[in-house]
Amino acid sequence: MRTWVRAATASARRVADLPTLWLPGALAWTVVLGWMPLVVAVARPPTQAELTFLGAGIVTSGAWPANALLAGGVALGVVLLAFGLVAAANATLTAILVGRSPTFRDTGRLLRIGIVASLPLAVAAGAFVVAAALIAPREFNDPQPASGGPVVGTALRVAPIIGLVIAAAVAGSVTAAVAGWHAMRRDLSAFGSLRAVPRSLVGLGLAAAAHVVATVAAHAAYLLLAGLLLSVLWAPIGAGLESGAAIGFTAGVLLVGFVAIWLCLVLAGGALHAWSAMTWSRLLEGD
Repeated sequence: MRTWVRAATASARRVADLPTLWLPGALAWTVVLGWMPLVVAVARPPTQAELTFLGAGIVTSGAWPANALLAGGVALGVVLLAFGLVAAANATLTAILVGRSPTFRDTGRLLRIGIVASLPLAVAAGAFVVAAALIAPREFNDPQPASGGPVVGTALRVAPIIGLVIAAAVAGSVTAAVAGWHAMRRDLSAFGSLRAVPRSLVGLGLAAAAHVVATVAAHAAYLLLAGLLLSVLWAPIGAGLESGAAIGFTAGVLLVGFVAIWLCLVLAGGALHAWSAMTWSRLLEGD
C-alpha cells in the first residue's frame, strides 16, 4: 500500500506541473467517459411512450432486420473510431511519460491492445443487449408494471449483467493500461505486451489492487460531480430553449459559461486520466 501511496502522490505532483499531459489525457477521457456528464445534463431522456413507439417502429418496419443491421454497423464504426482516438491519445501520453515522441507504430499497437482487451466487454455488452431485448418487451407490455415503470423494471432484471459489464470494462481498462506501458516502454508487440500483464499485476500485488480501486472511485466521483454541476448549469438554458424563446444576452452568457466550464471539466478529467497512467508507469517501473 505504501508503494502505491508514494507512486500516486508523486504522479499527482508531476501531472500538476506538466499541463502537456492534460490534452492527450483529455482526449482519451472524453471519448471513454467524459461524454457521459454532458449527455446526462443536456439530453432529455425519452419517455416510455417514445421508447415503445421506437421499438415497435423498428421491428414492424418493412426494412427489418436491415434497419437493425444498419444501426449496428453505424454503431460499430463509431466504436472503432473511438478506439482509434483513444489509442492515439494514450500513445501520445505514454510517449511523453517515457520521454520520446509517439509514432504511428505506437498507435497501432495500442489500438490492437485496446481491441483485444475490450473483447470481454464486448461479450458482456452483447449479453446485455440480448437480455434487454428479451426482457424489455415483456416489461413494456405488462398490464401491471413494476413500481418505477418498465425502464426501471428492465434495469433491475438485467442488473447482474450490468454489473458484469462494469467489471469487464474495469478489467479491460487495466489490461490496456498495463499492456500499453509494456508495448511502449519495453518495445514489445501487442500480444507480447498482453502476455506480460498477468505477471506484472501479480508482481505488483496490493499496489495494483489499490490503484484499480482508487482509479475507479476517483472516476466515479468525478463523473457524478461533473454531471451534477453541468445539470445545474444547463437547467435555466434548457428551460429557455424548451419554451421557444430566442437566445438573449443573458442566455448567451449562460451558454458561453456552460461551454467554458465543460471544457475546464474536460481538462480536469484529462489530468485525472494522466495521473492514473503515470501511477501505473511508476508502479511498473519498479516491477
